[in-house]
Amino acid sequence: MALKKKIVIKMGKKHYDTLGVPEHASEDDIKKAYRKMALKYHPDKNKSPEAETKFKAVSEAYEVLSDKTKRDKYDKLGDNPIQFEPHRANANFNYQYSPNFYNLFGQADPFNFNSTAYVNNPFQRSQSTRCGHSRSKPAKPQPKKRDSPIYHDLFVSLEDVLIGCTKRMKIERNVLNLDQKTTRREMKILTINVKPGWKAGTKITFKEEGDQNPNSIPADIIFVVKDKSHPMYERDGCDVRYKCKISLKQALCGGTIEVPTLTGDKLGVCLNDIIQPNSERRFPGHGLPVPKEAARRGDMIVVFSINFPDSLSDSARETLMDCLPS
Repeated sequence: MALKKKIVIKMGKKHYDTLGVPEHASEDDIKKAYRKMALKYHPDKNKSPEAETKFKAVSEAYEVLSDKTKRDKYDKLGDNPIQFEPHRANANFNYQYSPNFYNLFGQADPFNFNSTAYVNNPFQRSQSTRCGHSRSKPAKPQPKKRDSPIYHDLFVSLEDVLIGCTKRMKIERNVLNLDQKTTRREMKILTINVKPGWKAGTKITFKEEGDQNPNSIPADIIFVVKDKSHPMYERDGCDVRYKCKISLKQALCGGTIEVPTLTGDKLGVCLNDIIQPNSERRFPGHGLPVPKEAARRGDMIVVFSINFPDSLSDSARETLMDCLPS
């Protein structure tokens, strides 16, 4: 009796060969191999003619071997498409990206350039050239322009500068409503603490207190210190100048006079020498505070002005002729 010879057909296992792993490879080995091969043959990085074909083969191999059910069936049936998946027998393979690609690279389809994950994708290109399309970069929002500063004069008296004071300045401005589009008029009080010794030209800035509008940054409001004119004194830095009128008799014969100070006190001055017109005497410590050193003060400078008589009697003229040197 003739014995029938059993024929064993060994199924091909090209998926393992495609990924370069043995048939007993672990899931991690398959994933690492796929990542390596996908990076190597991805059409975005590899411009060789066969790159896309190899990339599809690598992707198909990974789709099968990464799924336990598909891998078990593949290990039994091998590469026969009719036995493995009959619907593929007469169809051209057109690989579609599976969710597994997301697990490896952060997105399902690396060709989807609108995906935020594409930024960190290993296949990122500076510009998309696939299918002739390019992606325009979104326009950057233009920074708001700051409105020009608005200046106001802040007049202060010498008495204000002597001891310091508080000024409350009222301004009127446009303010945005809750819709951030329309505005309303509003009054506001800005408080300025004038420091002792502040000089003319000192600037006090209130940031962005100007008119509000949707398209720009409000202007800064800047107050500039200016000296008020004084009926008795003139400012000279930290010094004050006082014009003192004396008679011709006081200028020639001497005497005692009183000079008023900024604090309201009287300063006694003895005239022992002959006083020349426009001559000066300096009295330290009776001026204005030194900025940032309020304990120190400038000087009072007394400038003498001599009142000459409009007329003289004959007897007075003769007396002066006899007394005054020639």
